[in-house]
Amino acid sequence: MIQTDKEEILIGLLSDTHVPQRTDNLPEVVLDDFKKRNVDYVFHMGDFTSFKVYEKLIDTFGKEKVIAVRGNMDFDSNLKQILPEKLEFNIYNFKVLMLHGMGGPNIIIKRLIKKLDLLNSDYDIVIFGHTHRPVNEKQDGILFFNPGTTTPIDNRLTTISSYGYLRISNEKIEPEIIYL
Repeated sequence: MIQTDKEEILIGLLSDTHVPQRTDNLPEVVLDDFKKRNVDYVFHMGDFTSFKVYEKLIDTFGKEKVIAVRGNMDFDSNLKQILPEKLEFNIYNFKVLMLHGMGGPNIIIKRLIKKLDLLNSDYDIVIFGHTHRPVNEKQDGILFFNPGTTTPIDNRLTTISSYGYLRISNEKIEPEIIYL
């Protein structure tokens, strides 16, 4: 699934784009930044809400480079048919769990740890979305990473536009949140 024949890979991460409820299209500034940095993969943690967003990512970066899971708002039958609720895979020697998430934004990490029994797992990275709030936090030896949302619901200060990057090699994981 993830090719690791290079010394390191760069992953661009998006979640909760909510097209067309909140905006007509993915923000071009994000896609342009992914292209400029020459990402190896694009991960989307669900709540596309429109199949055309998934298609746009595939048209832009190629089917083999787009890795995605389904969110709780992905009612589109194409998304339901194509996208899993979660993915587990390895990137170099790191074990990754990718899912959308569940529940409110407060205590999301505690909820994920408890519901998924993560303390008894061997995951190194848990990538999620759902809360629309960026997270870049290590807890109990696991990196929890949420790129946030590129399309906030309104101009409230509690909702920030963001996306992210993970630079991964055999030796390290370098997470980065980008604020719009």
